[in-house]
Amino acid sequence: MPALADRFAAWAVDTYGSSRSSALIRIGIAMLFWSRWAGELLLYMNQSIIGLVLSLNFFLATTLLFIGYKSRLAALWTGIVGLVIYFYFGHALGREPWTHHHTYLLAITALLLTLTPCERSFSLDRYLAVARAERRGHPPPPERGNLWGLRLIVLQLSVLYFFSAYDKTGFAFLSGARLEHIFLWFYAGSDYPDLPGLPTLAMLAAISVVLVEYALAFGLPFRPTRRYLVWVGLAFHAILYVTLPVYTFSATMMLLYLAYFDADDVDKVIRRVQGLEIETATKETAS
Repeated sequence: MPALADRFAAWAVDTYGSSRSSALIRIGIAMLFWSRWAGELLLYMNQSIIGLVLSLNFFLATTLLFIGYKSRLAALWTGIVGLVIYFYFGHALGREPWTHHHTYLLAITALLLTLTPCERSFSLDRYLAVARAERRGHPPPPERGNLWGLRLIVLQLSVLYFFSAYDKTGFAFLSGARLEHIFLWFYAGSDYPDLPGLPTLAMLAAISVVLVEYALAFGLPFRPTRRYLVWVGLAFHAILYVTLPVYTFSATMMLLYLAYFDADDVDKVIRRVQGLEIETATKETAS
């Protein structure tokens, strides 16, 4: 048990790796904030003092997060804006669309980015750090850092999958009734469709959804099962994206799958796509 605890502690809070996956999540989260709220927070949409304050904070924070200037502070600022949207404007003021779980997930993810080295890659912070090192005659700072923020994102996703499955583990969902209701609401209208076997198909689909969510909750954090489940998870969210109005949630979940992968492995893929590994190998061969 002590050895297991030490391994978990090393994985959770004492693992260092490439900052590039954190930076990609930073950029993606900023774009998802814009996709979800930018159209509703344009300055003319709500010209009250509180509305203008929210809009200005939203666009300033997310823009800084996207370009990566003072990245961790921008992530904190963006996360606070997201929580204000969720708790105050959503729950307190009764703006129901802003109370959904994807709103909370975006806000929490932005806050967790403050615990990642997201400023060290693909950012204005990185450009300024490299320029500063060049002026001083130093080598560029490494694109590495502590990854415990990514571990917390992994924990958040696993908890989300688990409780999503747990909430569905009951007769109302497993019988297929709730899926039939969703199908009628979005596709068939008020008249029950004349589709043979629809109740059975709905029941099988409901059971499959619950099993998939439990499997993703417990299997994605571990490399041996992740290599198979990642494709299941991506397909699952892609189907949800194109069939139901949960596109922000689906896109967020697929983006955050980057946190499950070893950061150095993600870095190797990026370098291979850029041709940097081939270039390095060529130079070593020539020398």
